[in-house]
Amino acid sequence: MNNKFLILYNPASCNGKSFKILKKLEIDFNQMNFEYEIIQTNYPGHMTDLCATNTFEKIIIIGGDGTFNEALNGIMINPINKQQKFGFFPGGTGNSFLHDLDAQKYSNAMNIIARGKTKKIDVLKLDFKSTVKYSLNIVGWGLVSDINILSEKMRFLGSARYNIASFYYILNKKSRFAKIKINNKAREDDFLFILCMNTIHTGKGMKAAPHAKLDDGLLDLIIVKYDIPTLSLISLLLKIFKGNHIKSKYVEYKQVEKVELQPANSDILNIDGENKWDTPVKISVIPKKLCIYT
Repeated sequence: MNNKFLILYNPASCNGKSFKILKKLEIDFNQMNFEYEIIQTNYPGHMTDLCATNTFEKIIIIGGDGTFNEALNGIMINPINKQQKFGFFPGGTGNSFLHDLDAQKYSNAMNIIARGKTKKIDVLKLDFKSTVKYSLNIVGWGLVSDINILSEKMRFLGSARYNIASFYYILNKKSRFAKIKINNKAREDDFLFILCMNTIHTGKGMKAAPHAKLDDGLLDLIIVKYDIPTLSLISLLLKIFKGNHIKSKYVEYKQVEKVELQPANSDILNIDGENKWDTPVKISVIPKKLCIYT
């Protein structure tokens, strides 16, 4: 295996933020006499291809949650992934995954790499009808996907687009009927949204799953049924930044091993902040699969 650091970055992430991070990283690595190679991604899915085929032991990925997801889905099919270590730098908008590592700032992320300590974390496995994919952060269905889809259509509004999209869907709630199976126990109902979390955070620092741990072998499940009143929904979404939403009588919060989601209609999912792949899906945990700097 190659003992140099391989630095992978997405130049399109967050309007070039990754390139600025890369320049800082080069200066610091040169000062610490770290050997490294740099490769930028050139097309959608290139990060997946690079992570699936490289032979480096130490890999740095610069980007946002979507970039990290692309990387993960390559890592998981690389035959030498058990011998590899991964570090992450904040080149995206929300950087949800890095909030759990306290690495949303460049200086914190750099300190983690310089320290050199690692641990193995869980990965979410997503079984679809015709493919298997993986997630580091979140699998969201319902309202959370609707907000993400609408906000993408309003990118010209900048970060305000998330608040506008959220407000729109608070006032225009959509009921979705689904059959779900939690640890093999089945139920069905009308839901507003369901989140399956591997991390505490989603979005820009929202503590959607305040009791989540990256290495506990469990996924954190948040369920909100459709019958929540509008004012209660507004209150709930405001409380999510501190994790107090889980105290609401309209929220179910559980730590489980697996979830199956089968809506009445096929819906696109929010996977690590990106809108992709459709239901139905079976979600389970692969314990301590990924070795990361922390």
